[in-house]
Amino acid sequence: MKYTFFLGANSRRGFVSFFEDVCTEQPGREVFMIKSGPGCGKSTMIQKVGDALVGDGAREDILCSSDPNSYDGVILHARGCAILDGTAPHVLEPAMPGANGGYLAFPPFLDRLALREKAGALYALAAAARDHYAQATRLIAAACEVRDSIRLSVEPLFDRHRFARRAFGIIARELPHAEGRGRVFRRFLDGITPDGCIRLWDTAATLCSRIYELTDSYGFSHLLLEPILHAAIERGHDVYACYDPCEPTRLLHLLLPSLSLGFVTTSQERCPLPVYRHIRADAYVSLSGERRLRGRTRLLTRIADSLMDDAVAEVQSAHLLHDRIEAIYRPHIDFAALDRRRLEIIDELCE
Repeated sequence: MKYTFFLGANSRRGFVSFFEDVCTEQPGREVFMIKSGPGCGKSTMIQKVGDALVGDGAREDILCSSDPNSYDGVILHARGCAILDGTAPHVLEPAMPGANGGYLAFPPFLDRLALREKAGALYALAAAARDHYAQATRLIAAACEVRDSIRLSVEPLFDRHRFARRAFGIIARELPHAEGRGRVFRRFLDGITPDGCIRLWDTAATLCSRIYELTDSYGFSHLLLEPILHAAIERGHDVYACYDPCEPTRLLHLLLPSLSLGFVTTSQERCPLPVYRHIRADAYVSLSGERRLRGRTRLLTRIADSLMDDAVAEVQSAHLLHDRIEAIYRPHIDFAALDRRRLEIIDELCE
């Protein structure tokens, strides 16, 4: 079984990372960090080593939110190991190298003399990319402020108690008691990427055959999801808790593989998967009050969407600059040495 998540997000507070969770969320898991420069084969190494070692167990691929066609890691659950890109902006260091994971060192395969001559261009491109990411952060933050304004205006009209009762009914119906205490795996199912604002629907389809769709125009779905998350843990079920990339403290989706049960939040985009049950969070808003606010909320929603479109454009511009950095590096990399090292790493991890 293969599925994908993000562990990092371009958010209203800049880049936010859940990478360190991989080191602690499963006792005994060995976590190996790859350290290398741009265009030096980290993603290819992660993908090929994962292909060689996966066997029959579950494989969780970690995509890069700044380039969803690139890998930031792979978690091989049956083997109890993970391989992660440990470079910025998600820097990782092993706590006890050798005793529990460690570094997967690359050979000195860079032509330092040639790259030194191009240092000025590399630094200029990197600075320009940082500027684009900073502007993306400002735009995402502005969009979130607008959406916060919408939610705050609607909040007095929202029936929290009735919504909470719906959550408790779901808990009683869907969450049987199992042995022990469940674990939480924090992830992002969504990303603000150069390819747009994307959601990894295939992951939900792979892990869950029964999907609750929570249609939520105003940002209240976490009020239903949080009690379900806590109950699932108490009743012994492991949960992928997926957070909003714009606001990484807000719960957006829950996936419970052991029950093949998922809860996904949608707003303008409807769930493309077969839906087991549909809950309209908007139905818990007073209709008469909502009518009075409808014109304002539609206007503000368009403004927020426009700001997010601009944020995506900034991420795209940063990605193009990163591609140019990689293009400068690529001719000065000994890929034959890198490939030999890949085979050595596979042998090391198979021991």
